[in-house]
Amino acid sequence: MELVPAPRPQGRPLWLYLLIAVAILSLGIWLTVAKSVTVIIDNEVHQVVKTRANTVGSALAKAGVVLQPGDLVEPAGTERVTRGMEIRITRSFPVTLVVGGSEQIVQFTGGSVGELLKQHGVKLGELDRVVPDSVQVIAGSQTVEVIRVTKDQVTVEEDIPYGSKEWAEPTLEKGKTKIVQRGQLGLQEKVYEVTYENGQEVDRELLVTRVVREPKDEIIGIGTREPSKAVITARGPVQYKEVKEMIATAYYPGPESTGEWADGFTATGIKAGFGIAAVDPEVIPLGTRLYVPGYGHALAADVGGAIKGNRIDLCFETYNEAIQFGRRTVKVYILD
Repeated sequence: MELVPAPRPQGRPLWLYLLIAVAILSLGIWLTVAKSVTVIIDNEVHQVVKTRANTVGSALAKAGVVLQPGDLVEPAGTERVTRGMEIRITRSFPVTLVVGGSEQIVQFTGGSVGELLKQHGVKLGELDRVVPDSVQVIAGSQTVEVIRVTKDQVTVEEDIPYGSKEWAEPTLEKGKTKIVQRGQLGLQEKVYEVTYENGQEVDRELLVTRVVREPKDEIIGIGTREPSKAVITARGPVQYKEVKEMIATAYYPGPESTGEWADGFTATGIKAGFGIAAVDPEVIPLGTRLYVPGYGHALAADVGGAIKGNRIDLCFETYNEAIQFGRRTVKVYILD
């Protein structure tokens, strides 16, 4: 039997059949080569795509997935795509990071404060503080502060105040004062441990105090001497410190007044004469200079058996002068 070829349909060119065959073959090849990839964003399935991209980054780009700065892509964008691969994207969020007082906004995908600092290259010093603590988990936008803490020793010089003392000054009149010794400030060194946070002092602890120079007290002399007063004499004003009202008598150093055994000398060995007065040493000490109005200047240099208490016996050059003076009440000025 002779085989006869089937007749070609009329009106359809050969090239059309070839084009359809190539298209069907290409589709089959594409479906065979394309890989199925699941895109998961923040733990939720975003889309499942067929891709012939070689890398994760290319696959995401062709799938229309836009990445923001700081987003975490796993596997990395340079990894090769494999059939059935899951591409996980964790979206970043802004965190305010303050380091040593300097503020910046950084992107973070979540984790602990310590991980945030490590990710952004922030190293902590031994004394530095972190708020919140390094183990605290960051779940969303917030502020993380690194406080730079340093300590230093500082030496400060301080004055030591001087005291004031008083002592009796017999050469000074009562009511008057004078500085006998001027006060001098002392000097001390204080060593502090100073704590700084972000360059600002926040605490100061005294470690030690050293005395460099002791202070010297000021000494004030307080006058104890009775103030001097002036009495007008023939020689002019004379200063006195006390005045006594006394009974005055007069004597002549000859036998008429002192008896036949008188030698003309006083109890202190001074020759008796005008200007010598006999006194009670319990009232006026011997050697005291005196002034008696109506008589003049005198020296307490003699004693007498009848001269006791507020009595004074004034010596004259002649017996008649002594008799004329007689006995009277006088003011006796005790001179300085």
